[in-house]
Amino acid sequence: MKYEKLASPLLTAYEDFRSSGEPALRMRSRAMGMISAEGRPRPARVVVFLHCDEEKDFTALTPQGLQVNQRRGRIRTAILPLESLDALSEDDGVHRIVPARYLKPRMDVALPKMHIPEFRGMSLTGQGVILGVVDTGIDTSHPAFAGRILKIWDQTLSGAGVPEGGYGAELAGSTFAMTRDTHGHGTHVGGIAGGSDPKYGGIAPRADYVVVKTDFMNAHIADGIRYIFRVARELNRPAVVNLSLGGHGDAHDGTDSLSQIIDQEAGAGRIVCCAAGNEGNDNIHAQSIVGGGHMRRMRFLVPDMSVTLAALNGWYPGSATLEVSVRSPGGFVTPYQPVITFGSPVRSYTLPDGGVTIATPGPDPDNGDHNFWIEIKGETDGHPVAGGIWLLRVRNNTTQGAELHVWTLDDEGGRVVFTGTSVKDSVKIGSPGSASSAITVAAYTTKVEWTDVNGADHSVGFELDDITDFSSEGPLRNGARKPDVAAPGAMIASTLSTQSAPTAAWILDVRNRVNAGTSMACPFIAGLTALLLQRDPKLDPTGVKALLSPHSRIPGKASGSFHPKWGFGVIDATNL
Repeated sequence: MKYEKLASPLLTAYEDFRSSGEPALRMRSRAMGMISAEGRPRPARVVVFLHCDEEKDFTALTPQGLQVNQRRGRIRTAILPLESLDALSEDDGVHRIVPARYLKPRMDVALPKMHIPEFRGMSLTGQGVILGVVDTGIDTSHPAFAGRILKIWDQTLSGAGVPEGGYGAELAGSTFAMTRDTHGHGTHVGGIAGGSDPKYGGIAPRADYVVVKTDFMNAHIADGIRYIFRVARELNRPAVVNLSLGGHGDAHDGTDSLSQIIDQEAGAGRIVCCAAGNEGNDNIHAQSIVGGGHMRRMRFLVPDMSVTLAALNGWYPGSATLEVSVRSPGGFVTPYQPVITFGSPVRSYTLPDGGVTIATPGPDPDNGDHNFWIEIKGETDGHPVAGGIWLLRVRNNTTQGAELHVWTLDDEGGRVVFTGTSVKDSVKIGSPGSASSAITVAAYTTKVEWTDVNGADHSVGFELDDITDFSSEGPLRNGARKPDVAAPGAMIASTLSTQSAPTAAWILDVRNRVNAGTSMACPFIAGLTALLLQRDPKLDPTGVKALLSPHSRIPGKASGSFHPKWGFGVIDATNL
């Protein structure tokens, strides 16, 4: 086994599976692309990104159960038995194996605030452009989309799949009835980008849709992007893909597998828009300078009886070497673990109040930086992690200081949080919003009051015409500027999926609802990009950003000013 080819989360899962078997997969199934072997004739499998030679042929590994979704490319998605990791890692044509992780799903006054009607005039409607939506699906019966949904790849159905992935079912025409959007997120997002409702219509009301209903595994999201762009190419049309989703199991610098695929796939007539994230109020990020010869502590809180697997995702420069340790609420500690470059870099420790697994491999090949990955379990598998204050202890035995960034993750998302002086509101834009070519969108508030379907009035405590406090803040860990721009994200009126069941307070009428999030801001820019692509089908990501940035402004600031919460500010499309 060449352990250095396995990303840290896969290392800990593999070693845990070897020692604990099936329970190790069950407890990770809500966060990673782990497929349980329980009750199945096939062995335990994992969904991965394969970083490999461009023309690598995997036919020889097919007998071992490896299924690769693309025939060529330097980053592909695949599913493989855990037992095959040894042989796969030894293959010279394979450079990196990264496990898939699940990401999270992230209009009446908003359009005038951006001056969209003036920009559209009589000619710009999005006609001839493909709006790609990778999300929870879409309500195909909604009149706001009538006659404009061309294809749907429902990755959650059983079927033969598509060229980009041999799973799920491709639907068109009468088979649309097979797919449903019971969550409603995708329908709402799709309506903002291009719905044709007379009152709550979207930005590009004559664009056509290609929809991917995803399971939110990032590898499958990558397949969905490739699918939409391939369909658009076959139709000889430009396309913009909306990704109102994200996560924090990455380096926060745009070098993760999904971000790299976005950068590869985007180009002339192919644009990807991403939500910045909704973690502005969540203490999921800690940051500290660990000086030479010094030690730093970062406190994090695990709530009682509600988390079965907590994780810490730490990154620091490859020129430094740190040692890490964990202290439990009961005061018990693991040894300090250094960077391990020979054999498996994973070590497991049993404390009286929980189990701790730590991976400290050598520098990451994609960015040259160090990543440590820490997982904390209950006293026995499947039981909750001990609640209370835990400590991450980091020691620097060298003379060179290092800037350390750490993010919390848990199986529910956002419950495990940092406390104390190490908490930082910045650097909370993860994948895929960190992709260099992506147009990453923050949210600001255009509405704070509405009346629901029952006539009840509601209001929220956001500041009108200000950035929303929940909108995640940049920059990236490497200092790159993100987000790019801001757009309306609260409270946005758009299409309601009749297959979903939100509470009455969110429903405006039988066809529309309100919602808030950078998920809502992102499709504003996706729809606006569709209008730009109608005008110039050859626009690439750089060209779109060159148009948007000078026509955006932070209130009270000079045009061209940048802020890690606002980006370049709110779009004014008047003279775009």
